[in-house]
Amino acid sequence: MHIEKNVFESVIGTLLNIQGNSKDGLKARKDLIAMGIRTELGPLKKGKRTYLPPAAYTLSRKEKKTLCKFLSEVKVPEGYSSDIRRLVSMKDLKLKSLKTHDCHVIMEHFLPIGIRSILPEKVRSSITKLCSFFKSICSKVINPAILPMLQKEIVITLCELEMFFPPSFFDIMVHLVVHLVKETQLCGPAYMRRMYPVERYMKILKGYVKNRSRPEGCMVERYIVEEAIKFCTEYLSNVQSIGLPKSQLVEKKEGKNLIGNKIVAVSRVERDQVHLYVLHNENEVEPYVEIHKDVLRGLNPNRNENWIVREHNRCFIPWFKDHIYSKYYSDPASITERLRCLAYGPSFHVFSYSAYAINGYTFYTKEQDDKSTMQNSGVTVVAEAMHISSVKDLNPKFANLSYFGVIERIWVFDYEKFQIPIFGCKWVENNNGIRMDKSGFLQVDLNRVGYKDESFILASQARQVFYVNDPKSTKWSIVLFSNKVIDENTGDQGDIDVEIESFTRNDQDENIISNDSYIRNDYNEGKMAIMKSIIRARGKGYLKVSIDICLDGDVPLSSSLIRVDDDAGYLKVSLYDNGTCPSKQISILSSKDKGPKI
Repeated sequence: MHIEKNVFESVIGTLLNIQGNSKDGLKARKDLIAMGIRTELGPLKKGKRTYLPPAAYTLSRKEKKTLCKFLSEVKVPEGYSSDIRRLVSMKDLKLKSLKTHDCHVIMEHFLPIGIRSILPEKVRSSITKLCSFFKSICSKVINPAILPMLQKEIVITLCELEMFFPPSFFDIMVHLVVHLVKETQLCGPAYMRRMYPVERYMKILKGYVKNRSRPEGCMVERYIVEEAIKFCTEYLSNVQSIGLPKSQLVEKKEGKNLIGNKIVAVSRVERDQVHLYVLHNENEVEPYVEIHKDVLRGLNPNRNENWIVREHNRCFIPWFKDHIYSKYYSDPASITERLRCLAYGPSFHVFSYSAYAINGYTFYTKEQDDKSTMQNSGVTVVAEAMHISSVKDLNPKFANLSYFGVIERIWVFDYEKFQIPIFGCKWVENNNGIRMDKSGFLQVDLNRVGYKDESFILASQARQVFYVNDPKSTKWSIVLFSNKVIDENTGDQGDIDVEIESFTRNDQDENIISNDSYIRNDYNEGKMAIMKSIIRARGKGYLKVSIDICLDGDVPLSSSLIRVDDDAGYLKVSLYDNGTCPSKQISILSSKDKGPKI
């Protein structure tokens, strides 16, 4: 967990040139000169300032805005992660207040997408392979047979990164990545050994502390009291023990309305569409579906299968009702109560909601999504579809396909004795609206709508996804799968996307990298190195100095006024433009004897 966090901070800090996290600087460039490698990246003197040429990993200000803008627009489902948008500072073009899990999510899911339209191809490919390795090694299901291949590929990936990043980038944390595969072989999947549960429980223990002078005693006393109460509740009837109520997990699994409760009237066309879909997905009705198709085939022997399917969909509802009720009147015991209610059909008045929890997911309508900080309206379903090569095709084939869309309506239909939740969705047309690009990202065009006559699915069949904008093309969105809540009755469901796909290497990566690959020639936005000076000051007042500060492409501040406040051995320094307002805050640790160091 901490290895991934530190590697991510090194990568994103170097790309965005975040002070304190960047591994690129004046000393790193001087190391290149001393080692005799990539001398074209060496520091250049420009008057009193030192200029650092743009390296292959250096982002221009426009590219930094592209990456930060992408992250600032990401909306994730409930329980997926924290709000990524709050971690991005568009003013400073950097990420702030990152927790360990934030680094985990961005590293494995969002960083490979965010850099799709920036950086040279080979640098981008190497970083994407590193992210894919962490995604593979952190999966809950790992095939031991592919671990040797992962070990070989991560070594090659780190060697590729060494061709572009400075030697200072490869500290002990980056080196430890090589040993993660061996650790997985010996200890099993990493999620069993993560520190997230431990750190969450540490927060609970910290909450026990009420007397800060005796923190250990507070934790011990409150832990013992809680354990005693939990023990006593086992002898009390109708009392739940301390912890997460089990009823919430069951309700979120079986179905529970969350937001909104309106009764709306639906049209006969929409009612029949939903009713036909429900009948086709009921196990008790399945034999009657085949009986009706056989009847149609017998009455129309010259018709092809495509016509039989269309005619079946048109007249199955009235035929099924008449067939079931004729059997019910003659032999009531042969027809179950559920089958009788299905034959009668649902009411035309349905319950309408804006949010609904089922299958461990929380689903929103698109209208509710637009008002929320989360994205819970994305949905996918695997359904059987009929494929025909042409209009004259007499033998259509059936196969399972994945469909992607957005929830527009959440309805609950009343079948007298039971209720069935239904999602009305806007589906993406599969033929031209879905594609897999060469990088392995699943892309959808949400504006290309299809299947308007088959927009309804059972809520129990829904599987949650969410969409992020593709920085490479505004037309397409990239599909990411949501996490699933763990239900103790069904076991650990794990992440939806747990299959490991090896981050394969292209043949072009084998080519020898020329010196032109080490430096960016498409723009000339280098960096000004921060020059260090020593200031000795006593008392308070203004001090005139000459200093160069790197401000990421802005004009360096030179001959600025610095306000020096000497209190209790520490100097508080603010940098001023023309002596008017602070433009940059600098943290300085100093002493009265030696003076501050900038």
